[in-house]
Amino acid sequence: MEMWKCHTEQKQLPIPDEDSLVFWEACRRKRLLIQQCMACQRYRFPPSPLCSACLSPRFTWREDPGQGEIETYCVYHAALAGPAWQSELPYVVAVIRLRHTGVQLLSQLRCGDPNAISIGLAVQVTFEPASEQITLPNFMPVVAAQSADEI
Repeated sequence: MEMWKCHTEQKQLPIPDEDSLVFWEACRRKRLLIQQCMACQRYRFPPSPLCSACLSPRFTWREDPGQGEIETYCVYHAALAGPAWQSELPYVVAVIRLRHTGVQLLSQLRCGDPNAISIGLAVQVTFEPASEQITLPNFMPVVAAQSADEI
């Protein structure tokens, strides 16, 4: 029995809430905004109403250039998240640590060759519309990102 599989026909998308709406609106404009606590200056992700370090409710949004490196990753060879992912196999999900803010993001990694991926690989954010309302911040290796800019 495959009870652990998601059986939706479409990819599940994030649902912006009061805390994350600014983040998702920025992504739609191809900007990566990260919350920063105004009391202790720590950056935090995902967006939340209180700082996990000092519990301050005061925060601002700072732009991150979107450069980072892979901390860990998984290559999916089966559509575990549902049939909507079948056309993308194999696909890569990675934990990215952003250099500027130090936060970690879980994201899809766009790479033509999953065998070329390694821990510590430099990556750059890329924004991909997933619907009229949601644009996803995905990442790609820096070499691939530079090649895409040259086209």
